[in-house]
Amino acid sequence: GLQSRRLALNADGSVVIRSNTAGAAIGAVLPANSGTWSSLSDRNLKTAIVDIDGLDVLERVVAMPISTWSYIAQGDGIRHMGPMAQDFAAAFGLGEDDTRINTVDIDGVALAAIQGLNHKLQTENADLRAQMQALEARLARVELGAASRQ
Repeated sequence: GLQSRRLALNADGSVVIRSNTAGAAIGAVLPANSGTWSSLSDRNLKTAIVDIDGLDVLERVVAMPISTWSYIAQGDGIRHMGPMAQDFAAAFGLGEDDTRINTVDIDGVALAAIQGLNHKLQTENADLRAQMQALEARLARVELGAASRQ
């Protein structure tokens, strides 16, 4: 079968790391002239796709400890922020193991939590608007009654 190079440093400046020697589309890419990795996310290469509940994800994110810390090997001068992989795995059950957090997973969790927060705010705002309209109508009736008694 087709054998793709697992690491390609291309003439255009792009870098490709493949996690499968038989599939050119498997892995991550640092496109030419960019400063960020692009991770594989093609719908056509995915299976067992299940919709999520953004509110549930939001609740798990809110409950998950997030802290700042330093890698032992880097020393105290370099700080990072985020959850511990064990807490992330316990909350979401995503990724290959409980000592690493896959960037696709944490990005997906963040986006799902944003959707959950948006849904929560829309629902709460609609409820508050309904309460405010009911109070305004009640106040108008009270004011009308007070005016008619004068």
